Amino acid sequence: MHNFIQLAKEEVPQLEDTLKKIDAFLNRAPEGCLKWQNRNGKTYYYHQFMKDSKWVRHYIKKGELSLAKKLAQKHYYISIRPILKKKLDEIKRFTKKCPSNELEEIYDNLSVERKSFVTPIQISVKEKVKQWQAEVYEKNLIYPENLRYETEQGDTVRSKSEVIIANILYHNRKDILYKYERPLEIMENGRQKIIYPDFTILNKHTGKVTYWEHAGRMDDSYYANEFVRKVNTYIDNDLLLGRDVVVSFESLSNPLDIKVVKRLVKQIINSR
Repeated sequence: MHNFIQLAKEEVPQLEDTLKKIDAFLNRAPEGCLKWQNRNGKTYYYHQFMKDSKWVRHYIKKGELSLAKKLAQKHYYISIRPILKKKLDEIKRFTKKCPSNELEEIYDNLSVERKSFVTPIQISVKEKVKQWQAEVYEKNLIYPENLRYETEQGDTVRSKSEVIIANILYHNRKDILYKYERPLEIMENGRQKIIYPDFTILNKHTGKVTYWEHAGRMDDSYYANEFVRKVNTYIDNDLLLGRDVVVSFESLSNPLDIKVVKRLVKQIINSR
């Protein structure tokens, strides 16, 4: 269950920023409004404005269509501004009356004995991080002989590229935590199945979980086809690329780009 109160709070700065942009546009927008006429299958645009206490109308030539665009945008912004302002005011009133951690505190304040029997509707990020750190899971047992590269966190992974990814994730541990090949239960062709994402990442500020898959052998056609199948399985389970799953690629002629890895990590840290 999403923390809807927190989501509402996060919408406040977005609405405020949008209103600032609208006001900035309206302050420098041309006077008057856009008018048009349809004649003989053609549309003729006009700039209508007040001059000497009278409405005048000037034809907008083809080379002046940017003026028509500004006038149309002005009308649109004038129409939506009061709606956005009303929405902003209502959200502020709502979030002021409803503490965002009200549901979370009920579970957090339960005794350890009660918590062991309760499945909470909503838990705090603090509790989620605590559970994550205490979690013990059975690792992927397929091809254990390939687990020969050690990371700074102490995991053994299957490639040097995964070492690079793991270490960059670890260097950002004040914001995120990761687990290597943590099992994930999904549905595939109508059946339950366990898969092992390369990295499962927890955002320590928002509680959001992101899965990271590294496609390290895109030159191999069988590997590439299996990777496409795996990505499609994520999507079938409503785990969408860019939102819930990030992917890095490499091939013999295009090795792992560290700048890309750092950019993906930054995206995960800033994700909601």
